[in-house]
Amino acid sequence: MDKISMPAAPGAVNRRSVLKGGAALSLGAMMAPGLAAPALAQSRTVHLGCSLPLTGPYEKVSRIYKDAYEFWSETVGHKMSIGGQDYDVRWTIYDDENSAARTAQLTERLITTDNVDLIVGAYGTDTVLAQGAIARKHGRITIQAGAASQRVDEEIGGHTTFTLVGLARNYGRLAIEKLGTQEPKPRNIAIVTFDDPVYLEMAAGIEDMAQSLGIEVALKEVLPMQTQDLRPTVLKLKRLGEVDIVYNCGWDIICIKLVQEFAALDFTPKAFVGGHLTTNPVVKETLGRNLDYVMGVTFWLPQMAHSDDHFASAQEFADAFKAAKGYAPTYHAAMAYTVPYIYAHVLRDATGDTPFDPAALRAKIAALDGLPTMWGPISFNEKGRIDFPGLPVLQWQGNDPQLTVIHPDALATGTLQYPMAEFRSRG
Repeated sequence: MDKISMPAAPGAVNRRSVLKGGAALSLGAMMAPGLAAPALAQSRTVHLGCSLPLTGPYEKVSRIYKDAYEFWSETVGHKMSIGGQDYDVRWTIYDDENSAARTAQLTERLITTDNVDLIVGAYGTDTVLAQGAIARKHGRITIQAGAASQRVDEEIGGHTTFTLVGLARNYGRLAIEKLGTQEPKPRNIAIVTFDDPVYLEMAAGIEDMAQSLGIEVALKEVLPMQTQDLRPTVLKLKRLGEVDIVYNCGWDIICIKLVQEFAALDFTPKAFVGGHLTTNPVVKETLGRNLDYVMGVTFWLPQMAHSDDHFASAQEFADAFKAAKGYAPTYHAAMAYTVPYIYAHVLRDATGDTPFDPAALRAKIAALDGLPTMWGPISFNEKGRIDFPGLPVLQWQGNDPQLTVIHPDALATGTLQYPMAEFRSRG
């Protein structure tokens, strides 16, 4: 069993030291399977725990979540103030291998054997639901940032789980809205999605928005989650003739492979929305100039006007995170960092001998009303999910493609370039 134990570290680490030497900071050693965590000093300790798919198809994004949890701990000097008392921060993170059954077993272990005080969310719909089911059995709560599916709201939302990510069906709403204003208006759209609840919900929202604007859905391609070869899909798109919009509901690697096949097969839609992970560094590193004109959506950018008790701006957070972890944070980092931040906020004025009482925590989290965080103002609806109208829309522009926010107007740093230049003309 792959366990990463991150015991509390002595001494406070302020933001300036994170900026100067963050890459060298450590919350604790990687623990090999079967080895016990180091003994802790006799002091008050708050123990946080979760499991993440640290191996398998979601390994890269899960490492961002883990790094963000660590970064929060580093930022607060591995301390949490609870009811006027300082508590050392300790983490236990398991590898659930993206298995719902394993997640359930590990969550049971976190609660009954590891005796964690606070649970942060897993990553992925089925694993978040499995974690929530065990938490509910024990009367515990979780805050999760890894599942956008409406199933979370229906099965564990509000009473067990609070969710920082918006609903999947709203991901593409603003991108389609923006494309619908072009002249001439796009006539049709092809949607590439995957046989998984969250991706199907995402596709359904895009389809509904397109149809409401009079844009015909020419193709809805549902692929197995294990799909690696996108050439058959692009050949199918090419046989359709002229396609105005192609929307990828998949992750960063799917965006990359679609663009590579577009270029190889000389197929250029008028617009390509690469999905919600085009800001991951691997996309630009791999595609280079061919990323030009590619659109995307994202929850968070350093340009946004967010702040919290530790960082005066999202850019300051991004700079500190990069200094500490060696790469620029994606929205996952800001979202995951905010999970323990919320716990720390609601525990600050805890009273009595049981500060981690789930009922008290649940009531305080549910009562949040616009709490300023690095993720934005936090309020939860009755299902325990943040409300949001859709993801801001961006486009990569130029021979050395740079990110430009194109919608909504309040965040825009440039204008949409439409239609795409043909790949064969790019040299």
